[in-house]
Amino acid sequence: MNYRNLFGAFAIFIVFVYTVFYTRKYQAKEPYNLVCVPIDKINQSAPPCLQMYDAIIKYSEQYKIPKRFAFGIAWCETRYGGPFDWNYDHKQISSAGAIGPMQIMPSTARGHWKDSSFTNKELRENIDFNVHTSMKVLRKLYDKFGDWKTVFGCYNTGKPMINDYAIRVYNHKINWEF
Repeated sequence: MNYRNLFGAFAIFIVFVYTVFYTRKYQAKEPYNLVCVPIDKINQSAPPCLQMYDAIIKYSEQYKIPKRFAFGIAWCETRYGGPFDWNYDHKQISSAGAIGPMQIMPSTARGHWKDSSFTNKELRENIDFNVHTSMKVLRKLYDKFGDWKTVFGCYNTGKPMINDYAIRVYNHKINWEF
């Protein structure tokens, strides 16, 4: 073994120890307090990952949806990985026709916004509107069924049921770190 390899291994070990022990010591316990962007500065010009985070926090509080469930839906539908998921693509369309970050069916959205008109493009591209619609749907489903697992199954299939999707959302843990 030559000294160059030994030195490289030692340097990697030092970086590992620093990362594991030093940075974890100073991590905050509540990740929601760490976002330093003023809430009034999050708009459609902000990165999609920050828009998504802001919209989920805002509308989950408004409609009294537990945050872990709201983030669980976002993860299961479009693999949203948190406020620093810089590669997040919110303009996804499913094979079934669900669109946008929370994968809302246009017919479902129209049923919940009877007094307003919007385009499928707006539902797909406007993160705030899509998340707002999703939280509104979840609240109405919960008021009807009273059970989160049944709500998630219905959100996924259109029928009140408990399926694998419902279990994944129900058991979702927010696992992104700052």
